Amino acid sequence: MKKAALMIALFLVSSLSYSQIDFKKGTVAEILAMAKAENKMVMVDVMTDWCKWCIELDNKVYAKKEVSDFANSNLISYKIDAEKGEGVDFAKKYKIQGFPSILFLDGDGNEVDRVYGYVPAKDFLEMMTDYNKGINTYSYLQAEVEKNPSNIDASLKLADKYSMYSESDKAKVLLNKIIEMDGSNAGGKTDDAKFRLILFEEKEAKVKALESFIAENPNSDQLKDAYVSVSEAYFYELSDLPSAEKWFKETLTKYSGEESVKSSYGQFLNQKAAGFADKGTSDEDYKKGLGFIDEALPYVAGSVNEASSYYIQSKLLYNLKDYTKAMESVDKALKIFDRKLYRDQKTKIEQQLSQK
Repeated sequence: MKKAALMIALFLVSSLSYSQIDFKKGTVAEILAMAKAENKMVMVDVMTDWCKWCIELDNKVYAKKEVSDFANSNLISYKIDAEKGEGVDFAKKYKIQGFPSILFLDGDGNEVDRVYGYVPAKDFLEMMTDYNKGINTYSYLQAEVEKNPSNIDASLKLADKYSMYSESDKAKVLLNKIIEMDGSNAGGKTDDAKFRLILFEEKEAKVKALESFIAENPNSDQLKDAYVSVSEAYFYELSDLPSAEKWFKETLTKYSGEESVKSSYGQFLNQKAAGFADKGTSDEDYKKGLGFIDEALPYVAGSVNEASSYYIQSKLLYNLKDYTKAMESVDKALKIFDRKLYRDQKTKIEQQLSQK
């Protein structure tokens, strides 16, 4: 066994190109063999080259020393592009529905659990640690709830697992059960369950339920998320710009220093600007769009959404035929996130500049 492990280690090439985590290179089979030989779990970051939240995960989670130290000591880490090579079949096998998806597999390739989407470093480290211990995983929580159906904490965590795995009916049953078990919210989880149930609603039903939740639960630990959710729902689901702006302003006033709030509002401003870049018909429209980008930049500074701001800014400047400034903006975007969409914009500008 030791000889096999040594041969695998010599064959595989370690890569530190992503943050500080030692992501191994090799085929999936080779990675699993390495994990089995070292009796470690595999952490597989399933990503694409256009996924901006994958970049954010690299920059703000994997770059944290406490995260990288734990991963390098306890796990075999691996990145796979879901749109290239064996990543295509890998994504199908594990039913990957969005990016990033971080799978935790045993040496035989069996899924222990997963993390879906961008998760802040503190929460990500907690999940990694738990999964490595074999606790708070999907199967662990199922066993806990089966053993003790009145365990509200485990029930809420399991409901979240069901939601992540698109088993919404199971999640709803558990959430309603929590509400029935603790109608007075003595355990502090009933409001969490109510909030999660609201997120299954759509459009008008969702915003009305969120507004009621905010009014009825002023001390809930879910209040910030409820404010963000109602703001985003009005904009993205109902296209109700006045109501979205009203709620975003209220959210910013109440939670001005929260990163998630600033990020949400910055993306909202980016989308408003993008509307003028894509559908504007006059210089006045494009200048309005630039105003929204100027407003967005302080809210997205230091995040991958800053690249989006500069890209949209470049498109608006291109529409205004200010190709030199458009090039400056797209170069700023590319410095943050080297993405094909941005490279195509740069080529488009270069063609215009070459004609002068």
